[in-house]
Amino acid sequence: MNSTNLQHPALVFDMDGVILDTESLVRRCWHLLAPEYGLDAGDLDQVFLSTVGTTRMYTGEILRTHYGADFPSEQFNSHVSRTFHAIADTDGIPVKPGVRALLDWAKNAGFRIGLASSTREVTIRRELEHAQLYHCFDHVIGGDRIARSKPYPDIYEAACRALAVLPADAFAIEDSYNGIRAAAAAGMRPVMVPDLLPPTDEMRTLCHSIFPDLAAFRSFLAQQFSA
Repeated sequence: MNSTNLQHPALVFDMDGVILDTESLVRRCWHLLAPEYGLDAGDLDQVFLSTVGTTRMYTGEILRTHYGADFPSEQFNSHVSRTFHAIADTDGIPVKPGVRALLDWAKNAGFRIGLASSTREVTIRRELEHAQLYHCFDHVIGGDRIARSKPYPDIYEAACRALAVLPADAFAIEDSYNGIRAAAAAGMRPVMVPDLLPPTDEMRTLCHSIFPDLAAFRSFLAQQFSA
């Protein structure tokens, strides 16, 4: 774990898999729909995991690359989205453990808090307002406002500009490889809190720190930065 001399860093969070426990439900939707689209269950998880952290458009590119240029990626993505929301509207989307305590502590301690998610902004707002978390963020930016998806750095660069902070003075809290790559390319301090994807050697090289959960990250911040 690297040391830091930051006095007042910003915190920029990914949403899916970090704030909300959505990734496992999206994967469930893929598996539910795979037979209808003729997708091989054998490599479905591998393809799905390669899309984690990216925008819908980038996911479509991955699908067409893997399954062929004529694969109906937009139709599949729309079907996944409808299935996801039908289940979520009934069962709800759980908030990840430690989220509320971390956001409350960080806000009281004076951290600037942003959210940079590949999800569309209208969906971000709906899901965070339902979880009563939208008000916790000073700035929210969705993937539909950015030309290039994670793993490109665009969304994190935009988030840092919106928060008026240098990338080197901001932590990016991520669960996905694509998100960590984007944060590192933006010059930020990537923090991985794994969800579906385990840390790899590449992630250990790119990350400022890796924590098992958000409670551990909060403890780190409390030790490093006074309120």
